[in-house]
Amino acid sequence: MARVYALLQPDDTLLFARPRGNGWAIGADRSGVDPRGKNLTVFLSGLDVSGHSALIPARNENEARRAAPYAIEDELAEGVESSHVALSDAEKSNPSAPRRINVISTARLDEVIALLSSQGLDEAELISAHSLLPDGDVLYEAPGLVLGRLGDRTFTLDAGFGRDVLISLSASHPEIEIHGKHVAEALGRSAQEIGANSLEAFLVQLATWNEQSDRGIRLRQGGYEARRPVDLEGFGHWKLAGALAAVAALGWFTSMVLETRAMNARADQLETLAQEFARIGWPELGGDVRQVLAIVGGGDNPGEQFPGVLDASAVIYDGLAQVEGSELRTLRYDRARRQLTASIAFETFGDVDRLTTILGESGLMARSGDSRQSGSRVIGDVTLEAGSS
Repeated sequence: MARVYALLQPDDTLLFARPRGNGWAIGADRSGVDPRGKNLTVFLSGLDVSGHSALIPARNENEARRAAPYAIEDELAEGVESSHVALSDAEKSNPSAPRRINVISTARLDEVIALLSSQGLDEAELISAHSLLPDGDVLYEAPGLVLGRLGDRTFTLDAGFGRDVLISLSASHPEIEIHGKHVAEALGRSAQEIGANSLEAFLVQLATWNEQSDRGIRLRQGGYEARRPVDLEGFGHWKLAGALAAVAALGWFTSMVLETRAMNARADQLETLAQEFARIGWPELGGDVRQVLAIVGGGDNPGEQFPGVLDASAVIYDGLAQVEGSELRTLRYDRARRQLTASIAFETFGDVDRLTTILGESGLMARSGDSRQSGSRVIGDVTLEAGSS
């Protein structure tokens, strides 16, 4: 759905603007607006909103929102507890740059949201008009209003404030881009543009600024974020897709459970083998696998050709992966002879010789020992030791 814009008028009615060709269609009808207003942006005049700027050191956005009220506390007309603070988005190119801030009283914001909710526009976004002003020092005249950006402050004044107020505000800003004949005359300066001479023209200008940049500060932040219900409309059209997705998810979950069980079983088997290995090779350590690993991790004597028990074990496991159907049963390490003997279950007697050949290509001497039939399997011993085959 295309975004629709609206101006909250002085009588609390909405004037809508929607794109049409290269221009805008303006009117009071809500055509093109989502039933809950989630594609609607409502512009407030900004008379009740003040604009500030502050440097807010924070590790994340939530922390920045909590710190922002206290960064400008001395500038607030009301206390922190009765004010709602909204932040501009952090600059992507410079996240530590000062943040633009809009402040509105919680009472006024509650009032505006209640007004929109009464019209079914619970999810409409809210933006203050003066937060949309372009960069630089700017004064923009609209019906009954003057929008301003001077330095790091933005504001909206009632036109009835008079000439003296405008002169006081603009005194320290010699270069101001002025949009509006009456403002220019009041300041004795030249106007670059005519400003907006009607609410319709004002709404079009605000919508255009919003389309051209992302300067506008969303007022509905934090606790005022729109609460969107789960949309079940058209659910019937997705029943088949949902059922297929559920079946796929169930199949994936089942396969994950089976794989996890297989991995756990394999881990238990390896743990049992490691404990037996430690108990037989180092009986004085009482089967403590960690102590054994600390001793044999790099070999008992790094100067010899035997690479160490862990590396030799890796050679055996790599060889087993190349002989289909082979399964390691036990590992025995002879420290005196520096030999690692593996007892392995094979499918055939020929597999014993095949594994011995593969292991011999590793640079270690590999030799096979006794082989025997055990049920449908062949149990054979293969020994690795220093040297070359």
